[in-house]
Amino acid sequence: MKRVIKVFALSIIFLILDNTLIPFINIEGFFPSLLFVFAVSYSMALDEHSALKIGILSGALQDIYFQGVFGINCFINMIICLLAAQIGKIIFKEKKFIPVLSIFVSSILKGGLIYCFSYIFKFYMEPEKIIFTSLYNMVVGIFLYAYVYKLSTKEYMKKDWKF
Repeated sequence: MKRVIKVFALSIIFLILDNTLIPFINIEGFFPSLLFVFAVSYSMALDEHSALKIGILSGALQDIYFQGVFGINCFINMIICLLAAQIGKIIFKEKKFIPVLSIFVSSILKGGLIYCFSYIFKFYMEPEKIIFTSLYNMVVGIFLYAYVYKLSTKEYMKKDWKF
């Protein structure tokens, strides 16, 4: 239960930071998504079930502030977090290079999918925003992944086998 409360609280904190403070540290109008970087990092550090839950939670929270159709971020984050969990199975989690590179690729994938949905639902999105936001997410991921990895090694974050 402690794990669920901690992850939910962190998700809410990152959502609040994404919508209040982070826009003030923009570079040329581009800023990262702490909630998305947290969700992908958490998915790589833990398992598929946790990835599915954090993907749905982070997407639903992002959809609150997403103009357009509700559910796009929820669906995209769920898919990306499941992919990140698969990547997390085959990497050395204590090393940062592959997870940070995966955050960059995941951000590009999410941006591309959002761009496709924006075309379908006829609302405008700047395509150059994808690459700059992905680079910014990667830089944030360097620091946030280390925190998430340390968090995932705590005793209450691990699932034990129950027979």
